[in-house]
Amino acid sequence: MAKILLSINAGSSSVKVSVYRVPEKGASPEQIVETQIAGLTAPPAIFSYESRSQHVKHQELEEGVTSQDDAFRKMLDHLVADKEGAPEIQRREDIVLACHRIVHGGDYDDAQVITLDTYHHLESLTDLAPLYALFINQMDQTIKILLLCIC
Repeated sequence: MAKILLSINAGSSSVKVSVYRVPEKGASPEQIVETQIAGLTAPPAIFSYESRSQHVKHQELEEGVTSQDDAFRKMLDHLVADKEGAPEIQRREDIVLACHRIVHGGDYDDAQVITLDTYHHLESLTDLAPLYALFINQMDQTIKILLLCIC
């Protein structure tokens, strides 16, 4: 069974998610979906979604998507509902790994697994990059949303 990976980039006014399928151990990931919600700080929010079967470009959202949390939930719901474009994802539990891009990692020179130590280190950098508080909060919300799938 293929493994599904999410690459998340939550910014101050948008959330972007790339979805990858890893068909077997040792295989390179294949991108299957690209989605984004922009305009979170200047409504209306704008939704874009590209999969094998759906091509949504710049669709205005009327349902009050105003935060990174709202945007991430909307994108996850749409992803699970896309049975033709992303048949590997029948439910949120099919996602086995999520990674989040952070613009400035202090003294980290390369990718890091978020452990309690790295998390607290990033948390301490909010003075260096004030938007870190937003990113740390988004990371917390992402973890909670994904954990709700498992529990």
